[in-house]
Amino acid sequence: MEEKDWTTVPVLPCKAIGDTLEFWENMGFTITYRQDRPYQYGVVERNGHQLHFVRVKGAEKGYTGCLIMVQDVGQVHADFSNALKAQLGKVPNTGVPRISRMRPGQSRFTITDVSENAVIVIQIGEKDQVEYEDADPATLTPLQKAISLALRLRDFKEDFPAALKVINMAIAKMDDRESEVDQARAADIRRSLQNLL
Repeated sequence: MEEKDWTTVPVLPCKAIGDTLEFWENMGFTITYRQDRPYQYGVVERNGHQLHFVRVKGAEKGYTGCLIMVQDVGQVHADFSNALKAQLGKVPNTGVPRISRMRPGQSRFTITDVSENAVIVIQIGEKDQVEYEDADPATLTPLQKAISLALRLRDFKEDFPAALKVINMAIAKMDDRESEVDQARAADIRRSLQNLL
C-alpha cells in the first residue's frame, strides 16, 4: 500500500468535549486524545479513521458534518443502533442524538451526535451514487417522481419537513392514472414522515 502525501481530517465543533467523546466512544470509537485547556479538543478513532472535535461557542447554531465511507454500511448501522440502544434504552430516529432508519438495500445512513454533527455513513462503491441519481429518470410518472424526491430528501438529507411537503403535494395532485401500488406507497411514506415529525 502506498503511503499518502496528504491526509484530510475533519474537525467538527462540539458543545462539550466530554459529552461528545463519550457519545462516540459508545459508538465503538476509541478516544485517542483529549485536551481541556487552553481549549477543549478531542479525537476518536475507529478502524484507522479519526474524527476530531473542538469546543466552539455557539456550535449549536450551525450545521456541520462529514462522510465516513465503509465496506458494510448495514453492519455499521446495526452496530451503532445497538450501541444507542445500550446507551439510551432506545434507538432514536428523531431528536438529538439520533440515527436515520436503514431500509433494506439502502446505501447510507446518518447519525447525529450530541453536538448535532451529522455524520453520513456511506457504502463504498458506486451503488450510492446510482441510487441517488435514480430519482431523476424521465420515465417516471409525476407521483413516482415525487416519491423518489421525497425518499431522497428523507434518506439522503434527513429533511423530513421538505419530504412531507413534496409527498403531500403529490398526493393532492394525483389522479387515477397513477397505479394503486404507487398511491399506497405514497400514503405509506406520508405516514412514516408524519411519525418522524
